[in-house]
Amino acid sequence: MATIREIKEVARSLLIQEGPENVTIRAIAREMGMTAPAVYRYFTSRDALIMGLRGDIFAEMAQQVGTGIEGLPVEEPGRRLIAAARALRCWALAHPHEFGLVLGPWAPGLGREEAKPERDMGWVFGSVITRLIEDLWRIRPFPVPAEQDLDAGLVAQMRALIEDQGIALPVGAIAITLRCWVRLYGLICMETLGYLSFALSGGEAFFERELRDLCIALGIADDFEEPA
Repeated sequence: MATIREIKEVARSLLIQEGPENVTIRAIAREMGMTAPAVYRYFTSRDALIMGLRGDIFAEMAQQVGTGIEGLPVEEPGRRLIAAARALRCWALAHPHEFGLVLGPWAPGLGREEAKPERDMGWVFGSVITRLIEDLWRIRPFPVPAEQDLDAGLVAQMRALIEDQGIALPVGAIAITLRCWVRLYGLICMETLGYLSFALSGGEAFFERELRDLCIALGIADDFEEPA
């Protein structure tokens, strides 16, 4: 519906210009020349609106990653993962406020009252990354620790994750995947939100070095090529 789309567009504009705390039903109504009760006819609460906006942003991120790997054959999962990582970084740097809303420090607590079984739409994005890892494991299994070498509590959590989300990876592969994701996400988050500026004027060289190290951990170092 056009009105719903416009409400989300105004909410995103407020997010970018004034920050997440100023994305309110009243502010949106004022920008649109509507009354707050009129906006509530489309979104029952601010949380519902934030959830809708987050869903759109997660879908946009997933599309960006998909575009980044377009044209790369499934039989080359290493190259696809590398391209996906670079695409995510590029999108985040171009959309720092949106990134902050879905994966940054503003995310906790925003929209959680309206959380649904579809896992806050983050699964739309997460499933893209998961499928890339599953393809890599299927085609070129990477070195993983044995379950007995991992903490029992961690193993239990990994098994619960596998069952809950239907991930086609063994426990050891999940552990390595999480390790790599935390490093990748942490670096992108720090650069996007300006937390690396104390040391670096630009983060690309540092990102590429870390990405190369992650490729080694995943057994795809031969697929790494410096960006053009």
